[in-house]
Amino acid sequence: MRSARTRLAYAALASSLLLGVSACKFGSDDKDKKAGDAAVSASSAPAATASGPSAPASGPVSGGPASPGSAGAGSKALTSADLKAALLTQQEMGTGWTAKPNTSDVYGSITMTAVPANAQCQPLLDLMAGAKPASAAYAGEILTTTADKHTSISLDLVRFQSQDEISKQLAAVAKLRDAHDCLEMTATNTKGQKTEYQVMWGDHQPQMGDASVWVSLLWGDPKNMADPNHPEPSASLQFVRVGPNLVKYDGRPESTSYSAEFVPDAQVKAQVDKLTAATRG
Repeated sequence: MRSARTRLAYAALASSLLLGVSACKFGSDDKDKKAGDAAVSASSAPAATASGPSAPASGPVSGGPASPGSAGAGSKALTSADLKAALLTQQEMGTGWTAKPNTSDVYGSITMTAVPANAQCQPLLDLMAGAKPASAAYAGEILTTTADKHTSISLDLVRFQSQDEISKQLAAVAKLRDAHDCLEMTATNTKGQKTEYQVMWGDHQPQMGDASVWVSLLWGDPKNMADPNHPEPSASLQFVRVGPNLVKYDGRPESTSYSAEFVPDAQVKAQVDKLTAATRG
């Protein structure tokens, strides 16, 4: 199994090669690290990372019509209590995984605005930060695995006020992935501080729910992005839509790099299936 650190290094290398520049690691000051953290975190819980058995490679990111058996129009509108009950239990996650409740009871609402040159990337920024569309219910937990005692992952379940809005957003992000766009993008926070992101689109995830997206990120202060002496914060995220609901796995480093590739596909599917069942009442 490739190490998580190797996986993120590959992500940086692949993005750089596609852009025709040299592969490198990046650095940022504290303010820009916080801005980047806010943009990829959809909850107020501490930053989390994860590790686990490598998932088998599979088809590309999906974003089409609802798959058979998925939740759609007419499904139950889940409350925060319903979502909490739909979270995977420790027994359902598989050997070596544990779970504890997320202390946050709200989904992210941080706004990062793409600079004009990267305006087409705004749907990705909004999806990562949970800024748009508006959420109606939320529950989450923090997962850890004995495969790497230094890592953990935040698992979020969200119901949005509008199924149409979240469907369009994920479709727009899938379109960026299909075009291999937004490999580098810059955004500003409400204070005008800039953060640059390097993006690696993942294609290992099998099609799940109504649409699914996987992405790996590095981010930091634009002026330090070419400095190989400052390792950048990184994140790997998986999103699966089930009707107006979203499953989000968000992993970030503590002492080692993390890749969502190491969250077993079987675990993601188990969570998607449990959420789908909950929408049927």
